[in-house]
Amino acid sequence: MKKILVITPKLPFPKTGADEQDRGSGIESLVRLGYEVRVIAKTSPERMLIGVEEARRAGASLTAVPYLHSTFKSQGLSGMTRRIFSPWTWDGAANEYYDPVMQEAVRKELDAFMPDLVWFDYTYLWPLYSMVRKRGIPIITRSINFEPAHFLGEDGLSLMNLLKYLPKLASEYITVKKSDLILSITPWEEATYKRLGARVRNLPLRGLPSPLVEKREIAEHHPIDAFFMGSTYNVSHNRHALEFLLREVVPRVNAKAPGRFRFHILGSKMPAELGALCVGNVSSEGYVEDLDGFLAGMDVAVMPSLIGARGMQGKIFEPLAKGIPMVASPRAIAGYPIVPRRDYLAAETADDFVNGLMSLEDVEARREMSANALKVSHKLFSREAIDAIIVESIESLTKGRTTSA
Repeated sequence: MKKILVITPKLPFPKTGADEQDRGSGIESLVRLGYEVRVIAKTSPERMLIGVEEARRAGASLTAVPYLHSTFKSQGLSGMTRRIFSPWTWDGAANEYYDPVMQEAVRKELDAFMPDLVWFDYTYLWPLYSMVRKRGIPIITRSINFEPAHFLGEDGLSLMNLLKYLPKLASEYITVKKSDLILSITPWEEATYKRLGARVRNLPLRGLPSPLVEKREIAEHHPIDAFFMGSTYNVSHNRHALEFLLREVVPRVNAKAPGRFRFHILGSKMPAELGALCVGNVSSEGYVEDLDGFLAGMDVAVMPSLIGARGMQGKIFEPLAKGIPMVASPRAIAGYPIVPRRDYLAAETADDFVNGLMSLEDVEARREMSANALKVSHKLFSREAIDAIIVESIESLTKGRTTSA
């Protein structure tokens, strides 16, 4: 039995969001595939005992490290001076992994567990890589996004953000150099890492096999129930997309097709000024506990994506995996071979979204699109497809290695 040490930024259990679903499902997949798995993750002191138990239920042992968020000012004069003259510490996300407690936890686990491979979630954990490489252990890095582009996409272009961008870009170069394999999250990011010289292959969100269904029943239904998912509206790209939907798309739909659509907005922390627009045929559903049950009653997904990095958003791909007909911005597809007008309807402008929604009033159009979406989703996101990528990636780096287990 080969041994995998997973080092992940924070405890991914419970799997509440797309990020936690990807990392938590990844740990569960490694266990299910027959690897012996140990995990090192940050968590708060009050979550440590619960975290150990949650990891045990997933089939892995956990070393929990107290979460330390080190801001530039919190480090004191000596710490600030050291960082000023150490450019490799300028990326704040990476600098946290110089934390002596985390470094010692990794060192102890490497020597006690003697893993065949170390799997890192996220590219900014590279300050831990040197001790792994010294022991001759191969490294897989799972990238959840290309961090420099994600940062500028979310926070915007400014002189200060450009100064922060440069150390984040340096982190990506260091990670590429020190990793034996990068697992990107989208085909677009796979191409980016190839340009940086990485050995890379693409691994979709590992939680997608769970919502994947064999068939979706599409019934004649009026009015059409359309929904938008945004997880939390504290995130700028979700907030921009929602504002576009409420201010630009919904009024046009109501003018052209009065009484023929109802809109449901899912997600927490909606700004008050946008909540005030959820009136009439627009309902703010907030956080939905039984998401599967709720989506079973929906007819169409409407998913604008206007700003932000082109990562793999669960809110886009989960409806596809459920066979829900969707109108979406093509940038949100992120390079996956999901074909407009066949698997989903592509929309760039508010009028595009309106026309797409109105075309999906036709029940036969919805049935055909649902079948096509499920066909491509099974090809790309089935458990068998994702397992094959994981196993092939690990075995390509560990073939011939001996283990004491």
